[in-house]
Amino acid sequence: MVKGGKQMSSKVALLVPEGRARTLPIFPAPRLRELKGKVIGFLQNGKPNADILLSRLANLIQKKYGPLDVHPRAKPRVTEPAEFIEELANECQGVVNAIGD
Repeated sequence: MVKGGKQMSSKVALLVPEGRARTLPIFPAPRLRELKGKVIGFLQNGKPNADILLSRLANLIQKKYGPLDVHPRAKPRVTEPAEFIEELANECQGVVNAIGD
């Protein structure tokens, strides 16, 4: 192809938008040996129906494993941080975190 007396190149630059995934090891908290008599927090993330899910789960766990001291907490909105997370971690031996919808 000629434009203005000069031959144009028909090369196209192809950009590949792939990146390198950075992975970090995950170390989940150790499992409790038993639940009976433990203080268990139930953290709602602020989405609809999370309270229903966690309430039913707490009831099922108590039926299967015996009485628990249940500490339900809820974020006001899904987009806000749980300002009370350190307090919940300090008062509970375990925490169940759930989403709803």
